[in-house]
Amino acid sequence: MLQLQYIKDNRDECIERLKIKHVADVEQRIDEIIALDERRRAMQQKSDAVKAEQNAIAKEIGMLFKQGKRDEAEAKKARTADLKSEEKQLADEMAAVEQDLNAKLISLPNAPHLSVPQGRTADDNLEVGRFGKMPELGSDALPHWDLCAKYDLVDFELGNKITGAGFPVYKGKGARL
Repeated sequence: MLQLQYIKDNRDECIERLKIKHVADVEQRIDEIIALDERRRAMQQKSDAVKAEQNAIAKEIGMLFKQGKRDEAEAKKARTADLKSEEKQLADEMAAVEQDLNAKLISLPNAPHLSVPQGRTADDNLEVGRFGKMPELGSDALPHWDLCAKYDLVDFELGNKITGAGFPVYKGKGARL
C-alpha cells in the first residue's frame, strides 16, 4: 500500500508510476486522497481547538466557583455541554473521513519501479536476463497446479475461499516441505 505522506510529497511521481500499471482515473483518485487528508487534518485542528476551549472553560468554572459566581459558572457549564456534543460530532465525522481515506488508499496498487516498461500483457514484459540452461520439458510435462492436485500438496480453492486472493493452503507432504 502506498503511504499517504509519500503520495502527498510525490503526487506527480505517483501518478506517473501508476500510469505504468494503467490504473483507471489515477489523477482523480490521487487528488481525492489528498483532499480527504486535508479535510481530516482540518477536522482534527477544529477538534483540538474545541478540546482546548473545553479545558480553558473547565479552569474558569473552578475559579468562578471559588469566587462565588455560581450563575456565571453554570453558564460556562452549559457551554461545555455544547462543546462536548460538538466534539462528538466532529469525532464521528472524522472517523467516517478516515474510513473513506483508508478505503481509497487500500484500493490503489503499489507503484512499480521506474524501470518497469508500460504494457498490458505478459508479451510487453522486458526480459532483463537469463541464467543457466533452460530445461527441455517433455510433451507430457504437467504444470505445477496439476502436480499439486495430483500429489495432494496444495489446495488452491480453499486458499481462495479463506483469503479471496489466490493464496495456497499447503497440506500433507506439501505442508511438511
